[in-house]
Amino acid sequence: MSTAQPERRHGRCAARLLIVLVVVAGMALPAGPAAADQASQPSSAAAGRLSTGDFHSCALVDGSVRCWGFSGDGQLGNANVATIGDDETPDRVAPVNLGSGRTVQAISSGDAHTCAILDDDAVRCWGFGGDGRLGYAGTKAIGDDEAPGSAGPVNLGAGRTAKAISAGSGHTCALLDDDAVRCWGFADDGRLGYNSTDNVGDNETPAAAGPVDFGPGRTAKAVSAGGYHTCAILNDDTVRCWGFGDDGRLGYANTATVGRGCRLPTSGSTCIPAPRTENLGPVDLGAGRTAKAISAGLAHTCAVLDDGSVRCWGRGGGGRLGYGNEHSIGDNESAGAAGPVDLGPGRTAQAIDAGGAFSCALLDNGAVRCWGFNSFGQLGYANTAPIGDGETPGSAGPVDLGPGRTATAISLGALHMCARLDDGAVRCWGYGANGRLGLCATASIGDDEAPSAVGPVALGITGITGEKCAEPIAPAAPPPPEPPPPALPPPPAAEVTLQTPPPETAAPDLLAPALARQRARAQLLQACRRAADRRLDADRRRARAVRAGRRPAVLRLASRRAAARQSACRGRHGRIPGRIDSAGALKAGRGVVAVSFRAAGSDGASMPAARRYLVKQSPRPIRTTRDFERAFALCRGGCAFDITSVGASLKLTVNRLRPGRRYYYAIAARDNVSLLRGPRSRMVSAVAG
Repeated sequence: MSTAQPERRHGRCAARLLIVLVVVAGMALPAGPAAADQASQPSSAAAGRLSTGDFHSCALVDGSVRCWGFSGDGQLGNANVATIGDDETPDRVAPVNLGSGRTVQAISSGDAHTCAILDDDAVRCWGFGGDGRLGYAGTKAIGDDEAPGSAGPVNLGAGRTAKAISAGSGHTCALLDDDAVRCWGFADDGRLGYNSTDNVGDNETPAAAGPVDFGPGRTAKAVSAGGYHTCAILNDDTVRCWGFGDDGRLGYANTATVGRGCRLPTSGSTCIPAPRTENLGPVDLGAGRTAKAISAGLAHTCAVLDDGSVRCWGRGGGGRLGYGNEHSIGDNESAGAAGPVDLGPGRTAQAIDAGGAFSCALLDNGAVRCWGFNSFGQLGYANTAPIGDGETPGSAGPVDLGPGRTATAISLGALHMCARLDDGAVRCWGYGANGRLGLCATASIGDDEAPSAVGPVALGITGITGEKCAEPIAPAAPPPPEPPPPALPPPPAAEVTLQTPPPETAAPDLLAPALARQRARAQLLQACRRAADRRLDADRRRARAVRAGRRPAVLRLASRRAAARQSACRGRHGRIPGRIDSAGALKAGRGVVAVSFRAAGSDGASMPAARRYLVKQSPRPIRTTRDFERAFALCRGGCAFDITSVGASLKLTVNRLRPGRRYYYAIAARDNVSLLRGPRSRMVSAVAG
């Protein structure tokens, strides 16, 4: 998710999810017109040239756009759904076709869609079209079998053009030439700011909705669309946030949802008014403090203040707020109550970006510091240890970008991030699935090596030698067969008893929207799978019409395409559950071990909780992914609990174990909708009594 904003001739730039504030003297920026990834650093010429979404990444090169990673909905804009970056480099594919003669000023990547501001200040969007997030008065995907340029510009209103664009999880916002903000897409939680739950862009254009109302005399300087909320910096440098308010991510010392108009209570049919966007006061950033940059993440928000300090608020899990703990901020105290994030002695921030469950700052000296969850090395410190949960970001030191290299822009996705360096190169690290790092591979980077250990992304930038695909080496002779791994002893005939947690006390007004989103995802996934099945049936019918000799090959191709479509459905509508960070195991009797842990979110750290868990047991330590895959799965691969609250205390008792033997355990949550698996917990162990 990101916000992009082009460089303006009159010197003013607007916002993206990542806002970069200041162009440091002496920074070598690549030539071109575009400025910041915008709200993260509104005054930077580099920020709008780089943007990472949940599963893909995009960068500007000489006015053209190159995107790589997952493309199940056409979000790469290549008129197909082929993944880029997993077995080829991005420079091997033509730039996105945005129309004859058109170039690009700024780019913003969301969950499964992408938007750009062109040289004529018009907006084009492509990718998944659900809920109207593309703004074309429909829900059809664009870019999966047609060029984005064929769709024409998004209608922002008569004579209106865009200064900045920000693509969020299911919505998009633009800062217009008159400093008004228009948002479109999914509206149920108020994230569009129109005091309504009616989607915008699905059967009308964004022009029909009019501007977001900030109150008399108030306009915007920057806007950032996050996972389920949106934030803006106004013309008086104060901050307003609206949308889903869980965990205090809006910063108003409560968890109220803002901007959705009425909501239904738990019983009856009378509407209870929710806070209105125009009635909000500013977010309290501390006495006398104002904002220069803003970034709305999945469930938290960060800002760079007028003195260069950083404040973060919202969900604190994994240390993503950077305060040396996992406490949420903004739910019952002001956003400024925690004080500045420690970035290191004497250090201030130019830019800030809030990602899925981690945050990064671009410092005044061009260094990058990151904090929060780190399950795939997304922080870039050559390990997977979180930062910010028990220490401050200042203690971690800078990310290694290469000898003498500094950054001019940063952009965070769900589980990966990218940086534009001072020589114009782009480096990406974190989770590598689907080629989202652009390195002709799917391996993660940053989990056991520094980001500088591999070359920059090959984008066809003059003077930059990017990472190449490894050349296959033909062996002189067939290698001897690899011996099979040593067999584990047969698993015990374990009996597992699940302990039902006590009744939950989650607030219905917070839980209900989360469950509604989950139901909507399930319906969309089912519809997507049915559509994939229909296309497979059609492909099989066509195969019957070809000559017999070619028919087997055509059927095999149809099967591969069907598998790819099903995988795309899971990638589009599935979510990666949160990591379980509080697992424990202890002796509970003769031949008995009790395993306990806290429920993870089915969608990252968000409600509702995951209900199914993959609990693996082994007589050997579970240190690697291979160890985890080989270990014995309890509950036949799915220990299920009737829960909805993230953090609920869960327990299972494993009986009939061998007395005196030590057993090792690791746990991963499964998404309630797609059964996608989250990152595994740390290993725990206990000796059966």
